[in-house]
Amino acid sequence: VTSARADGLRNLALAAASTIVFAGLVEGVARLIEPPPVQKQEYLWDWKERFRGGDFYTLEKGEGYPPSEENNVDGLRDATRPVDTRPGLRRIVVLGDSVTFGHGLEAAQAFPQQLEARLRAAGRDVEVFNVALPGWSTRQERLAYERIARPYRPNAVVLAVCLNDLAELQINLAKPPGLLLSLFKYSATVRVALGASRREIGAVEELFTESASGRVENAWRLFFDEVRALEADVAKDGAQLSVVVFPFRFQVEPKAPAPIVQKRMADFAAAEGIPLLDYLPEMARGTNPADLFLDYDHFNATGTGRIALWLASRPEIVGEAGAASPSADAAREWAIHAIETRAAAVTDGRLPAELVAQRPTLVAEAVDAPSPRVRFAAARAVFALGLPGAESVETLVRGLAHDDPRVRAFATWTLGEMREIARPAMPALVALARKDGGAGKTGALTAIGKIGGDSPEAIPLLLQDLKHPKEARRYRAARTIGRMGAAGAPAIPGLIEALKDPSSTVRITAIKALADIGEAAKSAVPALVDVVNKDADQEVRKEASLALSKLPGR
Repeated sequence: VTSARADGLRNLALAAASTIVFAGLVEGVARLIEPPPVQKQEYLWDWKERFRGGDFYTLEKGEGYPPSEENNVDGLRDATRPVDTRPGLRRIVVLGDSVTFGHGLEAAQAFPQQLEARLRAAGRDVEVFNVALPGWSTRQERLAYERIARPYRPNAVVLAVCLNDLAELQINLAKPPGLLLSLFKYSATVRVALGASRREIGAVEELFTESASGRVENAWRLFFDEVRALEADVAKDGAQLSVVVFPFRFQVEPKAPAPIVQKRMADFAAAEGIPLLDYLPEMARGTNPADLFLDYDHFNATGTGRIALWLASRPEIVGEAGAASPSADAAREWAIHAIETRAAAVTDGRLPAELVAQRPTLVAEAVDAPSPRVRFAAARAVFALGLPGAESVETLVRGLAHDDPRVRAFATWTLGEMREIARPAMPALVALARKDGGAGKTGALTAIGKIGGDSPEAIPLLLQDLKHPKEARRYRAARTIGRMGAAGAPAIPGLIEALKDPSSTVRITAIKALADIGEAAKSAVPALVDVVNKDADQEVRKEASLALSKLPGR
């Protein structure tokens, strides 16, 4: 029995070894005959690689004030707006990618911002939301409507489509599942068996040159599914979806292919009852359409201006000009907007006396007006007019206790910028900062640092948050210390410790804070050198190297 068992084990081992050898031979042959992989163009993104392991991302979220914040409270490059709408106001949400975002341009030059400016200058009561980020495709744009845009109750939703959207859907949503994907990555045998070399779209041109291929057909199916789902959501909310299609530059150059992609989109939209606007014929009305591009698909400021002008004439998007009498709140909002516009037009700093005289009234409205929209408008006007005087400190202190987080953001930021004048507000700011996780805490801590210079109240609270279990709290603490500049120097040991934080976002923010503190942070140089040499994250290493170039002691 023992001998039989031993023979069985030997046979099993021999079979296993033979299988391993055979599999190795097959894998070796597969590696020899495997065609080279498709070289995808750099504009076609792998979402998990670019979006930190997920399929959706936003930017660092702003506090909601001041109006000059690069990003708004939703993590987008757009102005922060009140969620509340009102009768007569038309809200247009533009969903898009880097073209809509305004890649390579100032925020105000992106076409949604230009469209809003053009319509408001014509007296139209309208807001245009730029809900777009680089790398987003139709999937992210649908998610952005659900997660970001929907609460603002838009009247019109514009899906801005670039041709690479189809390719990115196919590349990311047609990947093999789970275990097969791992085998797909490491085994040439699996890749050969599944035809990996021609599995993914490698360039937008394939939509034209290989339109009958299975991968292109799959891209169309995925795109149509996303648009149908978005249209259903938009219709459920009582809004109108329109699709705007932007071309790639090769479509306006010599020997351009026939616009079969735009034609197929138009046929689909017509069948679904969705208005579709094709920018390609509109571009042909100019002298040299190629001159409107920055690169292969992004537009320059002239190009985005042309887009805004074109869309401003489309009633399916901007609606019909109405003559309804505005409400009292709407009238006051427009009057405040006129003040802001006049103040912003002053370039030499010499504001007319009648505008300066309105600062205290506007501060009071920014805090006390019943309408959140009037409060928003008043806060923006105060920013345009410049900092108020000591007479407004009491009003701003009242704003620190407001239920609206945007009012608290306005109050904390303004008090911080007023510096020594706002010292009577210190007790209220400290009380706000001590509220665990309360909205406005970050702004209060920043204001304390600015008003007090070496104020002892802020740093201990920030150091506590640098060790908070929640990543967002640790990140905000590091960011706040950086915003304090040299006044944040007592927090340097805590920032050095944060360079070991498990979150790369926190580590990067701590590095930036050390650089913003300046010369006093030279004691952090050895720790930053260690980060450059040892941190596993390339972006963290890059940020540390940049910080070292700014600090003394190198």
